[in-house]
Amino acid sequence: MKEKYWLLVCLSVVLLLSACGQSQSNKQQKAEQEKTQITVSAAASLTDVTKELDKAFHQTHPDVTVDFNYGGSGALRQQIEKGAPADVFMSANTKDIDALKSQGKVKDTYDYAHNQLVLIKQRGSAVKGVEALSDADKLAIGEVESVPAGKYAKVYLEDQGLWQTVKSHVVYAKDVREVLNYVDKGNAQLGFVYATDLYVGEKAQQGVTKVADAQLQTPITYRMGVVTDNQAAQAWMMFMQSEEAKKILKKYHFEV
Repeated sequence: MKEKYWLLVCLSVVLLLSACGQSQSNKQQKAEQEKTQITVSAAASLTDVTKELDKAFHQTHPDVTVDFNYGGSGALRQQIEKGAPADVFMSANTKDIDALKSQGKVKDTYDYAHNQLVLIKQRGSAVKGVEALSDADKLAIGEVESVPAGKYAKVYLEDQGLWQTVKSHVVYAKDVREVLNYVDKGNAQLGFVYATDLYVGEKAQQGVTKVADAQLQTPITYRMGVVTDNQAAQAWMMFMQSEEAKKILKKYHFEV
């Protein structure tokens, strides 16, 4: 009887230790998984370039998975303010990063690129500029409150004394990609996007063409910031400061 008793005790101890070890292993595995996955909230104008940036980053950080969440910079900021998961925020302006930093929601920041605002039209269209819009014509711009390109467009039109003239023609889009689509499909005769949006990778967009540069008094600066303490987020920030990242940004027509 005693032998059976001690055998049962030993077996129970072994099972208990095994369960504890398994539990600890699961916790460690979960922690490792959290460390090697990051979410980067990125402006819509970064959709193409971030795919190549991710590939280059993965060469030196093969265990890190980067998930991208694209949208207008203002909308992404609001998501982060409401607690949406994000480890890094790559904005198409400085305002939204600075707003989060003032709230203590962003730590390290870095100005990683510059861009140029341009006026576009559907390829083959005869429209020559915003002054030439007919009563039925439309001008597409991003939502002024949530899309930096939309805000830049309004500022430019105000500086040129044209806003009051064209505002009845304006249709608003959720991001620059939607502006491109409106003009490409002929739903708007003109639109304001970034110079980088005139390309798909290294190839020029086929459905739209540039009418003119829209010169602003203040250059368009893209700023990013780290949101969490995730070490992989810091690694992404450091990578974005590398010569390799700058080379890729230039390839996609960003100024660095």
